[in-house]
Amino acid sequence: MIDKEKYERHLRGINLSENTISSYIFALKQYSEQYDEITKSNLREYKMWLIESYKPKTVNLRIRAINCYLESIGKEKLKMPFVRVQQKAFLENVISEADYEYFKTSLKKDGEMFWYFVIRFLAATGAIVSELIKIKVEHIKIGHLDLYSKGGKLRRIYIPQS
Repeated sequence: MIDKEKYERHLRGINLSENTISSYIFALKQYSEQYDEITKSNLREYKMWLIESYKPKTVNLRIRAINCYLESIGKEKLKMPFVRVQQKAFLENVISEADYEYFKTSLKKDGEMFWYFVIRFLAATGAIVSELIKIKVEHIKIGHLDLYSKGGKLRRIYIPQS
């Protein structure tokens, strides 16, 4: 039998965020609505159903939730492997150099110097808006900004002198 309350206590005990806890609980609830017990066969069927029903990122999130549950009940041997996500080797929706130059020129001509420098900064650093808003004067002085992603990986954004 699947004990959702015990699982939620486990998740809170390992200090996961509220959103992660909700997501993991949802995945376990979804599994338990289809299957009464945890077996290798049921897990395999559930994974196939996920693959047929969702995008790979969602499938992996649900698998991660179920694997975490399996760890919490001491059934690590039943853990499922994640599906492979094929990454595109290029960026979509990137403006051309000509459009970028036109955009900068138009902003400068219209006296929109704040936005002119925002666009120049984003293009020069590869930063995104959510990273841009974290920049302080000290980062400009030292020439970089260090950001940590969800997985604890460091992303350093170098700020050119110009």
